[in-house]
Amino acid sequence: MASPPPAQWGAGWVKYRRFSELIQVSAAGHFVVALFYGIYLGQWAIAAVLGLPATLVLGLYPLFKSRLAPARIRWCSHVMLLGNLAGLIVALMWMGLPPSSVVWWLVWWPMFVAHVMGVVDGLIWVVIAALAAALMWQNEQAQWVPALMRGEDNPMFLMQMCFLLVGGSVSVVVRRAYDRFGEEIDANQRLIDSQNLTLERRAVRLEAMLQAVQQSSLDRTRLFAQISHEVRTPLNGILGFSALLKRTELSAQQATYAEQIDNCSHTLLQIVNDVLDFSRLETHSTQLDQQRFNAVQLAHEAVDMVSSIAEQKGVALVREFPEGAIEAVGDPLRVKQVLLNLLANALKFTAQGEVAVRCSTTQRDDGQAALYVEVQDSGIGIPSEALCQLFQPFNKASDSTIRQYGGSGLGLAICKRLVDMMNGRIGVNSQPGSGSLFWFEVPLSAS
Repeated sequence: MASPPPAQWGAGWVKYRRFSELIQVSAAGHFVVALFYGIYLGQWAIAAVLGLPATLVLGLYPLFKSRLAPARIRWCSHVMLLGNLAGLIVALMWMGLPPSSVVWWLVWWPMFVAHVMGVVDGLIWVVIAALAAALMWQNEQAQWVPALMRGEDNPMFLMQMCFLLVGGSVSVVVRRAYDRFGEEIDANQRLIDSQNLTLERRAVRLEAMLQAVQQSSLDRTRLFAQISHEVRTPLNGILGFSALLKRTELSAQQATYAEQIDNCSHTLLQIVNDVLDFSRLETHSTQLDQQRFNAVQLAHEAVDMVSSIAEQKGVALVREFPEGAIEAVGDPLRVKQVLLNLLANALKFTAQGEVAVRCSTTQRDDGQAALYVEVQDSGIGIPSEALCQLFQPFNKASDSTIRQYGGSGLGLAICKRLVDMMNGRIGVNSQPGSGSLFWFEVPLSAS
């Protein structure tokens, strides 16, 4: 079986290998009639114009397998078939047969072309065959091509039998070609169905694995939350007794120890609170309130809460707020929590210089008004490779930071979760040694 044509053929071309037998039937019909006229009737001129152009049909074999562009293959095919048709027309004129008895042979060309080359090409050849028939009728009157035989000397029985055999062979070949095509489609469909079934099974297994991982993560988060909750109760007791201890008569060394106990307990309590907050966010048990608040006043309150830390470190706090109020509807506690986390981070990583806080309004891409807050520090900055995972919990960047500066490493992850819950956005711009600028925006009104 011949190989298929180049894969780049257009969708209007039927693959050559499905109709290779059709080329064989056409060429065989030409050669049989040519040999009969040459050997039996001695009309070698007629045999030549029948047989030689038939080789053009056989030329479709290498042409269809070539690497030529589809357009060139198409035009070369038409030229070959035109030469073949011209040979037949000349042969019929030399036979001296009236057009009424032989014009029916012209029907095979449109059929052949339509099946091998495509529907559009077949329609073109309907027009060509009609013009050829008109030419034969006109030649009967004008005698442009004189006959070499008398019409009655032609073997009409043989020609009729050839016509029937060619017609039957063409129908069988076309039927076989489409049957094979249908079998290929069925085989491909079975393969596709099998692959789809395999993909569905894999998807089910992956879904089960994903659910198992999610459940494991949820169980771990709940365990952390439970442990943190149990730890917070004795921690509050330690803080209470530490406060009572500092009210008693203590030596200077004892007072230092009591202060260290108090500081360590507060640090540990902050870590426990972060773990609890993150656990609630992971289990979707956190609910947002919806109430009116003044965003400018909220920002002042947040800065006031960390002003003592800034004063102890010698870091200036710069407030860049508008004169009037910014009225918003949302959860003021969660907005303040995000701002406090960003301020705490900025102060932690800024040894000297300043931390600037800016509060304003902006318009989002969807046209909705939003509260826009920036916290800019002059601290150590953040490496570019760490920016992409900065808001993810338990990442490598936070691990190294925890070892050097302390904390839970969950503050920015909590900020990200809270801002997402409020349908907002959060981001950062930073370069090592040049400080960092954290920003977030949340809608001014509840959605």
